[in-house]
Amino acid sequence: MRSLESSPEQVEEPRPHAAEPTGDKFAPWRNAIVVTLVTRAVFFAVAFAASWYFTSSGPSPGEGLFGMWNRWDAALFQRVAEFGYTDPRTEPHATAFFPLFPLLMKALHGLGLPWVGAGLLISTVATIVALGFLYRLADEEIGGDAGRNAILYLSFFPTAVFLVAPYSEALFLSGAVPAFFYARRARWHLAAFPAAIAVASRAAGLFVLFGLAWEFVRGKDFRLKTGLAALGALAAGALPLLAYGAYLERVKGDAFYFFTDQRLGWFRDFVGPVDSLRATWSSVLNQGNAANWRFAWGIEIVAAAAGVLFVAWALARREWGFAAFMAATLVALMTSTWYFSIPRMLLSFFPVALFLAAASARNRRLHEYLLMVLVPVATLGVVVFTRSAWFY
Repeated sequence: MRSLESSPEQVEEPRPHAAEPTGDKFAPWRNAIVVTLVTRAVFFAVAFAASWYFTSSGPSPGEGLFGMWNRWDAALFQRVAEFGYTDPRTEPHATAFFPLFPLLMKALHGLGLPWVGAGLLISTVATIVALGFLYRLADEEIGGDAGRNAILYLSFFPTAVFLVAPYSEALFLSGAVPAFFYARRARWHLAAFPAAIAVASRAAGLFVLFGLAWEFVRGKDFRLKTGLAALGALAAGALPLLAYGAYLERVKGDAFYFFTDQRLGWFRDFVGPVDSLRATWSSVLNQGNAANWRFAWGIEIVAAAAGVLFVAWALARREWGFAAFMAATLVALMTSTWYFSIPRMLLSFFPVALFLAAASARNRRLHEYLLMVLVPVATLGVVVFTRSAWFY
């Protein structure tokens, strides 16, 4: 296993400034729980305050603390959980949303939880899992305060509101992060289940499998036993896609109908990267679009540029698995009809939190500067999202 702080020339030897791991086996989970609960308490308080400050009569009757999080895709997930994919009351193009999150919502609702409360609970538990494994990655591969810093950077990512809201981002990360954690240690039998969680949560889970395959190459252990273990883990990770495809074949006649629903429901189709950029830039310049939508399209372009830099950063560090995962995701986003939800998808680029933690380990002032930028933007995202304005 190569440390994130290793030089390209000396693969196994860490640089002198890389501290040893804390050795406290409970520290990842203690910190993950505290950071998750504290950030949620703060974000819930901000959202509730905004519901009073930005309306003349306070929160909508009956909305309460939970209702204000049932925005945009959260409402679509709820309808899938409540009625299934084929019911007329569900979004007609709902198969674009992979099934694990609504299935878990349905299970928790069956235990007596309200729909939105079930979604919020799933996101909370999933965030704890993702942050716990992210802490372990940073602690074991960088050392010092890197574990704590990495989970702070992810928790206050500009679009971190989607770790709180009843969206599938947190669930996806709860699979992706441990899958990479175990793959980087060649513990492929433990990587299989979290990889399957990532695939069952989002179509982007396929890019996780691509990244894991590159982790196998990066490990340079090509013994038959290791190769078969890696292949078995990747095959197990792909099983949810096969199951979902079989379901779609039965109800829609097309195992890959989720691609069709992406095109019909959100006008997303595969085009050339130049055409995609041109269409997005035209939306920014189109005076017929509302100002906030023009601004949002502009941020999509900024986010795409940031994504390219993140991939380049991973390549410069020779982190082939991370680079493959992020690059494949970005290629799919930048060859769509136009750029759409790229800032939100960058939240899944958890390796960036590790890279930032490695950088701030060398420069403690950088840690302070990063939080000074991230916290206000993440807080603004909570206000925008819970007030029903479009936020990526």
